[in-house]
Amino acid sequence: MNKHDEFQNWIEKTATDTRPEAVPEWPRETTFRARYNSTETLRWWQRPLLPVASLACSALAVLAVVTQLQVQVTEQGFNVHFGGSLTEQQLQAAVNEQITVFAAEQQLQLANYAANLRQDFSDDVAAANQQLVNYILTTNRTERQEDMEDIIRYVNAQREDDQVYLAYQLSQVTGELLEDGDYQNDPTQE
Repeated sequence: MNKHDEFQNWIEKTATDTRPEAVPEWPRETTFRARYNSTETLRWWQRPLLPVASLACSALAVLAVVTQLQVQVTEQGFNVHFGGSLTEQQLQAAVNEQITVFAAEQQLQLANYAANLRQDFSDDVAAANQQLVNYILTTNRTERQEDMEDIIRYVNAQREDDQVYLAYQLSQVTGELLEDGDYQNDPTQE
């Protein structure tokens, strides 16, 4: 048998052997004590006033932080301010100072942007010029090669024309020489 079957058999046997028993009697009143007994005096940290006071102090501390409570001690007494004690002039001066700082930062960023833009533009112009020079050189070389090929074709065509012309001239000269020359006076011809 495996362990699973043994365990199942043990549970079934235990369930059949178990018989209901009566609940024993005990003094239920002595088990639990009353929540508050006015005859007993509670220690000072167990009194209900302390937790309430602690909660109230915590709430006041949170309120003071949220409302930016400021307390000033003067010769006349205490001054309590909520949310800052800036006068109109102080507030205007603080705003102007922040605007000046912001304007200076913007000027610096704008100058950096302009310098970067000039640098990028000069880099782009240099790259464009380099591409243009490469294109012109390549095109120029191709055109020169085509021009040279045209010149060679022209020279070859001219040479052919000259050879044809010279052959024609030569044939005319030789034809005249043969007609006017010794050909007619040759006794073997008659």
